[in-house]
Amino acid sequence: MIKLGLITGDLKKNKTGIGTYTFQLIENIKTEVDITLIKHPQGDDVPECSSLISSFPPGNFSHILWSQGLSLKKKQLRSFDIIHNPAQYPVSPSIKSKYVITIHDLIPILYPEYVGSIYSLQAKYFYPLAIKHASKIITDSNHTKNDIIRLYNVPENKIEVIYPGVSNHFKPASREEKNKVLQKYNLIYPFILFVGAIEPKKNIDLLIKAFYICQKKNMNLHLVIAGKKAWKYETIFNLIDTLNIHCKIHILNFVPYEDLPALYSSAEVFVFPSRYEGFGLPPLEAMQCGVPVITSNVSSLPEIVGEGGIMVSPDNYEMLAEAILKVTSDTHVRSQASIYSLSRAKLFSWKETGEKTIKVYNSVLEEGV
Repeated sequence: MIKLGLITGDLKKNKTGIGTYTFQLIENIKTEVDITLIKHPQGDDVPECSSLISSFPPGNFSHILWSQGLSLKKKQLRSFDIIHNPAQYPVSPSIKSKYVITIHDLIPILYPEYVGSIYSLQAKYFYPLAIKHASKIITDSNHTKNDIIRLYNVPENKIEVIYPGVSNHFKPASREEKNKVLQKYNLIYPFILFVGAIEPKKNIDLLIKAFYICQKKNMNLHLVIAGKKAWKYETIFNLIDTLNIHCKIHILNFVPYEDLPALYSSAEVFVFPSRYEGFGLPPLEAMQCGVPVITSNVSSLPEIVGEGGIMVSPDNYEMLAEAILKVTSDTHVRSQASIYSLSRAKLFSWKETGEKTIKVYNSVLEEGV
């Protein structure tokens, strides 16, 4: 059995997309691989997995300083057959000759304005190092794979595209479950839903402008935004003030994992107009709940929703408004989009993600790279 050191740092289950990816991966490989979580004391544990705690530096958590501290523990980390870094922590690949890294996206390189300056500088230094020296690179999408090849001149066979899955936790909710969530959050039918962090790259301002047009033609429509305030979110709230549509927009902040299936299921349509995603889990979660989904037509999103998905330009709010009105006003269109969502979601499986990741581990050991 492969002795795997998995760098999980301060990650927590179902709190971020990368956290969801990492802990779902663990659940789907832990019976086949001997896993030790290499973690910060604040990170989550997993039953049936060992933990190697690294608490450097003392005091408040800093993922950069923590990662550099971990990079110094080479002797301890070389006891593993393979080290896998699934969360892009800036841990030096020199800690182990057999080092696998998952690169979810190149946002800090391609769009530094979407992340903090420290994170962008860290990525400019760390990504080339990790990409050059890693035994294998896993990416969530062909789009990210092509970005890596284009920017870093990496051989194609060094990169494996392994799509994340979608948890069975997400499924169409019963009427009782939907009513419970509607009452809990004081929501009113019908509503458009967005789930994700409130930050510039999610392009929420485009959604609000589109909604402003929609609610003029359908006064019953509401917009629900479920997600924590990340950074540079002030412009979103300023736009709501300018358009004076407070009474039609409901900001829920972070919604617990257990409430998400019923929230998704209650929406007329799920809209995700992001400007860039390495892989967008919320559209996939919404599809598995049988909800019509509209996304932007850029980055990895076309790979998720497929050729039959409803996609619009991330720069055209009028086009987005037209798509929303078409879905919300035509029961046949909405019904067909719902059927398509359920069918498309079946193509994504965490079990398959785990199986393909183990194949990567085996290939690294067999090739001796």
